[in-house]
Order: sequence, then structure tokens, then C-alpha cells
Amino acid sequence: MCAAFESNSRIVRPGRVAALWRREGRGQLVWAGFARRESLAWWTRKGGELADVPAHRFAERSDRDGQLRWDEVPPGFVVRGLIDPNDGKPLLKVVTRAASEAELERFGHPRMPLLEAPLFSAEAFDIATEPGAQGELF
Repeated sequence: MCAAFESNSRIVRPGRVAALWRREGRGQLVWAGFARRESLAWWTRKGGELADVPAHRFAERSDRDGQLRWDEVPPGFVVRGLIDPNDGKPLLKVVTRAASEAELERFGHPRMPLLEAPLFSAEAFDIATEPGAQGELF
């Protein structure tokens, strides 16, 4: 999964507002969970849409010791997001994939965020100055 990511020196965790890029341009939504890459077709049928989540690094929480393990997002890549339409109250899901053997050893977690080239933009922006910024979900 993804326990946190950092964008513009701001650490974002589930339940917090995250910046994202989508077809209509930049936006922000509450990060409310995960979507497995293996189930993206199901999400699409439900009206979900892919999004780019700009981030400089991400963290996984090790199942072995509970510690966060940080790694860089490669330059020019984004964390893949999915916008869950959620009956008219959209939420952001971070798309995950199965960890490789090396990642499982390093991070101690079986799921990793999907890092991909952007569909829309990898430009980070500060949501604190964006109109309509929402608070925490949890």
C-alpha cells in the first residue's frame, strides 16, 4: 500500500487532502484508501477515473517492525491515483501493485504504490493556497 507520500515538503497520509491532476486540470481530494491495480477495470465500470498524484517520495509501513520505509519517486513519475466517484462525493484512492521480492525484503510490505509516467502532469502544487481546500476525512 502506501502509508504516506511527500509533495512540496508536505507529508500526506490517508484521511488528508491530496493534490492531484486529472483530465479537467488540477484538483484536490481526500485520500480515502487504496485500489488494487488488478481491479482497475472494476473501478472504471463504477465510474472511477485515473489521476496523477505528484509526489517526491513515498513511505510504506513495514509489517515486520511497524517502521516507515521511505523511497524516492523517480523524476518525471507520479503516484497513480484513482478518483472514486463515491455517489457524487469523490474520494482519492492510491493505486497499488504487488511488491517484488526485493521490495518485500526492503519495505516489509506486500503492496506498493503504482509509480507511473503522468497522464496529465507531474507538477507539484501547494493545496494550502487552493480555493475549496477540504479538511481531514477521519
